[in-house]
Amino acid sequence: MSGLGKRLRRMMSCEYWVIAYRKRGAGQSILQGGMQTGFHLLPQRRYITQADPFLYTCQGDTWLFYEKQNLTDMRGTLWCLNLDDPADKPRLVLNEPFHLSYPQVFSYGRDMYMIPETRNAGEVRLYRCERFPDHWVCMDRILPLSAVDTTVMPAQMVSSVSDDGDISGIFFAFTYTAGCLELYVLEVERESFRIVRKEKIYASPPSKTLRPGGAIFVEDGRVYRPAQDCRDYYGQALIINEIERLDREGFSEREVCSLEPSRFPLRGVRAVGIHTYNCNEQYEVIDLLHREISVRTILKKVEWKIRNRLAGADCSGKTKRA
Repeated sequence: MSGLGKRLRRMMSCEYWVIAYRKRGAGQSILQGGMQTGFHLLPQRRYITQADPFLYTCQGDTWLFYEKQNLTDMRGTLWCLNLDDPADKPRLVLNEPFHLSYPQVFSYGRDMYMIPETRNAGEVRLYRCERFPDHWVCMDRILPLSAVDTTVMPAQMVSSVSDDGDISGIFFAFTYTAGCLELYVLEVERESFRIVRKEKIYASPPSKTLRPGGAIFVEDGRVYRPAQDCRDYYGQALIINEIERLDREGFSEREVCSLEPSRFPLRGVRAVGIHTYNCNEQYEVIDLLHREISVRTILKKVEWKIRNRLAGADCSGKTKRA
């Protein structure tokens, strides 16, 4: 291909994330290997990123929480949708002056909580739900870290691989900062997720294969942790690790499978990346990095460039021209 041809192809190319989900059949699991069929795309407009899908069950319905991002300003907001209600429409869950993503939702005591990625705020924040599903308030800053993809799990989940005595009110928190995976023990109050004590118990060497890629889950009595494989580029693949040991004294895991984007054939999707997986008893969800190649992309890039220049003019105190 000539230099002009390569340049034209670059101009016609744009990448953004899409979400796909499927209902689980009997015994169906992403751990089984092979081609993964039966996934359906979550509706979205072209050139809008939707990523980091998480699942939460409320009154028997499965709710999908996810990040939505306009490629013009690259600032994510958080949205949700009831997967079990065909008439339900996406609704805005959380909007902050900074980028949000990775909305892990969980319950503890009588309340629901969310720990999204808030790296641009310079801290890991905890939100509590005041009205489900779309009214959340920040109640705590749980870690003073510029970290990404913090993932918490109750210690009871790993009781089969842990020998740590009384583990009620104990959570483990995985987080990724400065290229390293860090692991904390959080002790919380019995009826609310108010942290009374926290301790870092593990820090990895710099790694591009340990960043969290979804909630920890249990299949057939084994505990698994999705992790992102970013060795060659961000969102290259997903690694599913089995946690072999997790307690205050040690942590170890082993890779059981790698999920390549090519294993998820979806009509209209040119998948070149994957970096999140989540599941419950009814559904499995993933996100895929889609590469759009079309003449329309050239026009879209021109539009973004004009918008960015106009936004820059506004910030400089200049008047926009009609």
